[in-house]
Amino acid sequence: MDTSQLLSVFASALGGVGIFLLGMRMMSEGLQALAGKRLHRWISAVTDNRFAAVLVGMGVTCLLQSSSATTVMVVGFVNSGLMTLMQGIAVVLGAHVGTTLSLWLLTLDIARYGGFLVGTAVFVHLFAKGERLRHAAMAALGLGMLFYGLRLLSDGFVPLRGLEEVRGTLAAFRADKSVGFLLAALAGMAVTALIQSSAAAVALVMGLAGAQAVDFQTAVALVLGSNVGTTATALLACAGASRNAVRTALANTLTTVLALLIVALLRVPFTTGCERLVLWLRPLGDASDPAAVRAWYTFAIACVHTLFNVTATVAFFPFLGLFARAVTWLVPVRPSERQEGWHPHFLDPRVLDQPAVALGCAQREILAMGQTCLDMLDALSRVFAAEKPDPADEAAVLRGEADLDTAQKEISEYIGHVLHGHGNLTGELAAFARRGIRQADEFESLSDCIRGAHKSHAKIRQAGETLTPAAIAEITDLCTRMASNIRLFMALMAAGDTEGVFLAEARCRDLDDAAKRYRAAHMERIGVSCLTPMKSLVYSDLLVAFRRQNDHLLNLVQTLSV
Repeated sequence: MDTSQLLSVFASALGGVGIFLLGMRMMSEGLQALAGKRLHRWISAVTDNRFAAVLVGMGVTCLLQSSSATTVMVVGFVNSGLMTLMQGIAVVLGAHVGTTLSLWLLTLDIARYGGFLVGTAVFVHLFAKGERLRHAAMAALGLGMLFYGLRLLSDGFVPLRGLEEVRGTLAAFRADKSVGFLLAALAGMAVTALIQSSAAAVALVMGLAGAQAVDFQTAVALVLGSNVGTTATALLACAGASRNAVRTALANTLTTVLALLIVALLRVPFTTGCERLVLWLRPLGDASDPAAVRAWYTFAIACVHTLFNVTATVAFFPFLGLFARAVTWLVPVRPSERQEGWHPHFLDPRVLDQPAVALGCAQREILAMGQTCLDMLDALSRVFAAEKPDPADEAAVLRGEADLDTAQKEISEYIGHVLHGHGNLTGELAAFARRGIRQADEFESLSDCIRGAHKSHAKIRQAGETLTPAAIAEITDLCTRMASNIRLFMALMAAGDTEGVFLAEARCRDLDDAAKRYRAAHMERIGVSCLTPMKSLVYSDLLVAFRRQNDHLLNLVQTLSV
């Protein structure tokens, strides 16, 4: 083969891989946009039921078309405490099964119409007015590019079949012996780790096998190695994460490596059994027909890939607890990892590529801001009730306000990355993102008002005076009402309930009416008692601070109906 032919093969292979990877990305983004906020709800539905967690991993990976993406998301969720270690390992096992769908799509008879599918989907995507139709067209465009990329790979590798040089090079990776099997698996691992996509690596194997450049056993070893190589993405993603996140990524790698080693020990019965099963399911037919050979190898590799992942998942499922204990022992908690001061619990940059999931994480962080406001109110009510306030309660109010200043900034920047980093964000998700920025801002302003109430009370104590029992009872009642209304809003926000907005608005009006009544009662007390000007002024400031808190909470409630 001369230089021009070699360059042609290289260009075809490179172009095929590039189109395949781009198709995977476009199909994933289209499907994610169609799923919208439901994607985050599916993942959040993971419970201690291991079987349900495996099913969630399968379903989300089918949607994302990438087990690496799902695993990175799981690492992020375990890192933020949304999932336990056991749940994360179960979801990862399911992800390995879900990733097999991509390869089965390539076995469809419509593969020959990949170019037609691409052309049609492009026109629909460019000229369709409906948002959902455009995203569906994007997913179809990605699927067509998968088919077209695989065809380029298969056709490009055909000239390699008769070259002695190529045969000599590939002979080192022939899997008819244990050493060759492991070398081929290592090659599959390296290629997958390099291009960060097991599906693309397997597509390369399909192209080589379809061109008869490698035999069936070698193709099997390369595919199984790609399963291990794809775990490198999650290992890289857990850099700087919590111990449980690192353990999840490590468990993902250990399960795939262990499965590969078991198959390497049972190499002959496994590969022979797979080949017989595939021939039984789909006879090869005319071996002289390149199209028939290519179609058979595509089907065979998809079948082997599925059989391996399903078998490994079923085999390891009963031992999830053992894996959890093993990785916990391998990755102990270090004292230096304990963080002090405020830090985001749920804002994980690993999931920014999945806007629906990232915005769901931002919503949880906003709910955490609400919980901080509740803690501040609880501490504030104790400060009002005590003759000599506990310094810890006063510090809690001050620290909470400072923490929410930082939280508001971090959340706004995080959501900003989602808004500006995805040109195909749906209108629903864009509105959800803008609502999140406003909610974070309102919670931060609410915390300022709580701090303002504490500052007003401090003025009375610094003057050596105290509030009357009646005034303390009124302020404590406002604290209780405010905390109850915040809890109601948080419940409505977490459930996405817009019907409860009217109830929340009514509760806010009740609190405002109560503050007005207390002000009227205060004016009556001024007329019959000798309140100092300082005490009278500060109590009025306290009432204003609670009414301002209520205004910000009403703004929060109204974001749910936008």
